Amino acid sequence: MPSSKAPHDSCIAFEKFDGSNIRVKYTNKKGFCLFGSRTQMFDKGHPFLGEAVNIFYQFYENPLVNLIEEHFRHEREVIAFLEFFGPNSFAGFHEKDDPKTLMLFDLMVGHKNRKFLLPQEFIKLCSPTMAIPRVIYEGNLNAQLIQDVRDGKYDVVEGVVCKGTQRTGAHRGNVWMAKIKTQSYLDKLFNKHGEEGVKKYGE
Repeated sequence: MPSSKAPHDSCIAFEKFDGSNIRVKYTNKKGFCLFGSRTQMFDKGHPFLGEAVNIFYQFYENPLVNLIEEHFRHEREVIAFLEFFGPNSFAGFHEKDDPKTLMLFDLMVGHKNRKFLLPQEFIKLCSPTMAIPRVIYEGNLNAQLIQDVRDGKYDVVEGVVCKGTQRTGAHRGNVWMAKIKTQSYLDKLFNKHGEEGVKKYGE
């Protein structure tokens, strides 16, 4: 949700990377086996997302399986959310020859009653063994934080994602989330893709 509509409640803000949202589903029968983007399923043969499959299996599969076996053994499904990007990725577009990476930014646990890990749980469980985004801010979401991110006070390119530290059934996965983009990123987006690009890839 846009920051203007988010609750001004306790949150943890993570650095947001500019790439493609990848999700990988784990089942207790097949392990991590299903890869998807926001709009489609894919495998190694996909023309630009296929690289994510090998990167995931190399860096994330084993530590995630170990985490699941220790903490979520009785859950039927877990979905890992990761950002796929390279040094020149911008607004969902990737340079073919760029080296790509993945960054784990969320875990959703459960089958029918799916819930995101609270951000403090995510940090505690995942940061010891896996790369996750930097924590930029902890405290209440407020106008000052929004302005500081806009103005480039924090060392981030695209912006941040704020995640509520208390569960609320009013939001998907029982955790509210809000994006705040830097003004320099929004300006670049407008210059390259116009108003439609800002509506699509902005907040």
